[in-house]
Amino acid sequence: MKKIISNSIKIIVSLLIAAVILYFTYRDYDFSLFWSDLAGMHLGWLIAAVTFSALGPVFRGLRWNLILEPIGYRIPARDSILTVFTGYAANILIPRFGEISRCAILDTYNKVPFSKSFGTLVAERFVDMILLVLITGTTVLTQFDKFTALFRGDAALQTTGSIPAEAATPLLQTPGFWIWTAVALIAVITVSILWVKFDLWEKTRQFVRNFWSGFTALKSVSNLPLFIIWSIGIWICYYLEMYLAFFCMDSTAAIGPTAGLVCFVAGSIAVLIPTPNGAGPWHWSVASMLVLYGVSHTDAQTFALVLHTAQTFAYLLFGAIAWIALHLIRRK
Repeated sequence: MKKIISNSIKIIVSLLIAAVILYFTYRDYDFSLFWSDLAGMHLGWLIAAVTFSALGPVFRGLRWNLILEPIGYRIPARDSILTVFTGYAANILIPRFGEISRCAILDTYNKVPFSKSFGTLVAERFVDMILLVLITGTTVLTQFDKFTALFRGDAALQTTGSIPAEAATPLLQTPGFWIWTAVALIAVITVSILWVKFDLWEKTRQFVRNFWSGFTALKSVSNLPLFIIWSIGIWICYYLEMYLAFFCMDSTAAIGPTAGLVCFVAGSIAVLIPTPNGAGPWHWSVASMLVLYGVSHTDAQTFALVLHTAQTFAYLLFGAIAWIALHLIRRK
């Protein structure tokens, strides 16, 4: 019962965050024109973009296998790829739940201890973080004026309606900062009380040992060049999803690959906010960046709405298919 309540609260909070940011992003958008705009798009490019978006989880599943092997688990590539797709779908339904579901599925179907597989996921995220930092750092240095304009909330952007005036408020003066600080303090106190009351030391030690075993598997990967190729391939797919989608609309087709990289980085940063598939923060950041590259505010809003909706639908569809396939494979 407590778990249901906790998950329900997480879903409600994430939906509220998404709803507020989506409101600010689309408060001046004329939704009556959406279908006519959609009819004028080159949907073949949208399909190509979503196809590359779906290739990312495939590469992630193949890479996961390379980390699992050093800790003694050879998982069929089919199973790891299907598990990754279910994790992507789970992240849409409950933000940040995808990693937990991936480990739980692997534990159930392939008998890999949860703590060990979770350690391998942390190793994965560590590699992804390094790559994202490198990509972000390079992009920000080369397009510094665009990012400063986005996060500063310039008057030129505010007149378009894409950035609310509140975005320029200093961090320490925002209610959200103090709310999250209070939540963090309450969490620390609660964990401390549970630690003492239920004597969690031994269980924690076992979890940490298994977790560390999974994390350190990264240094024992048998085929490091292939691991690097899969890792880079994941991010190339994510970038191509953004860039190819530009060709869906005449207004975004000519803004170039650099703009695609900037929008990709801005969207990647935005999805760190826990909302379903980044809904809200992703729309705002991508639409705002497109405006900085000369795209009309309405077209930028439409682009963000169409691409995010298509990607979300694809992940949910592929996730559902993967879940059914895993059950059928297990039964067989």
